[in-house]
Order: sequence, then structure tokens, then C-alpha cells
Amino acid sequence: MDYKEFVAGFGPGTIGRFLHVLHPQSATLDMFETIERMAPLYQELDPDTIPHPVFPRGDGGMVQWASTVEGDACFLVRGTEGTWRIGVWFRQWAQWEEYEESVPVWLVRQAEGRLTIPGLPLHTHGGFVPVD
Repeated sequence: MDYKEFVAGFGPGTIGRFLHVLHPQSATLDMFETIERMAPLYQELDPDTIPHPVFPRGDGGMVQWASTVEGDACFLVRGTEGTWRIGVWFRQWAQWEEYEESVPVWLVRQAEGRLTIPGLPLHTHGGFVPVD
């Protein structure tokens, strides 16, 4: 299961009262509105800070799929042979991290406490709350 299958099954919503999962057809967590508003800001950052072009800039730019209540951003980063990995811009630390898992696996590992990421306390409150 990847991001598309995840949002097709669950839709937009909030995980652990912290991570907002965007959706292309959401009135509340609109992926395209968020990308339009935020992409220019991310594109201004030094390439060492965010190392990949952000959609819609450049061929194969990464796509924002989630944000946190603290202004962090999660991206789908194009990998090899049609694969995608997760990139996270931690705004409060001005730090970039990448993860090889699919979106659902990455989320489940955090919710179960098997993957603890400082700044993403998804295991603390758990649960998915749909919106719209």
C-alpha cells in the first residue's frame, strides 16, 4: 500500500492529533492549496537544507503529502524505478530526514512505537481522525 491507496481508503485526516494527511479533494486539508501556498517557501531554502526540487518546480519534484501542527512538512520523494520514499522537513530544527518505507508502513511503525522520531509524537496520542 502506498500514499494513494492510503488516502483512497482513509481520506484526509489527522493522526495522533499531530500529523495532518493532505488529500487532493479535501475542503479542509487540500493538498493542491497547500502545495500552491507552501512550495515557493520551500523552494527558497538552500539546496543543502531541502535537497530536492519541490513540485511544481522541476521534473519529478517531490510532493507534499502531510504537515504537522508545528509546521513540519512530509514529502513523497521520487526514488528509483517508480518507487517513492518519505522526506521530512523539520522546521523547528531546520533539518531534513529521509525514510525508505511506504507511507502506511512509516505511519504504523510510529503509531506502534517501533519508530520513534523526535518531533513526530504519533505514538503519544495515536489514532486517525478523518476530516471533511
